[in-house]
Amino acid sequence: MVLVRRPKTADAAVARLVRGARAMLAWSQTELAERSGVAARTLANIETGRRVPRDGTVERLAVAFAQAGIEMFESPDGFGLLLKISKDDGQVA
Repeated sequence: MVLVRRPKTADAAVARLVRGARAMLAWSQTELAERSGVAARTLANIETGRRVPRDGTVERLAVAFAQAGIEMFESPDGFGLLLKISKDDGQVA
């Protein structure tokens, strides 16, 4: 799993990644909160840019998404999400 290690300028990208990964999984903020251990209010504040997520928070979110088959990553070109699908049954891995 690739965890996002981000400079301060990447905070808006992290907010977009969290919203995007939730949308890909059709998860509510409440469901992500339960799966990650991050408070739903904190998620709402991160997604709207009212709060800068700590590295530990980003890691907990990344772990929850990875367990559901989505990885957050950083490349030289920017940040992104990777949806893993099983070769065997076509399901999210």
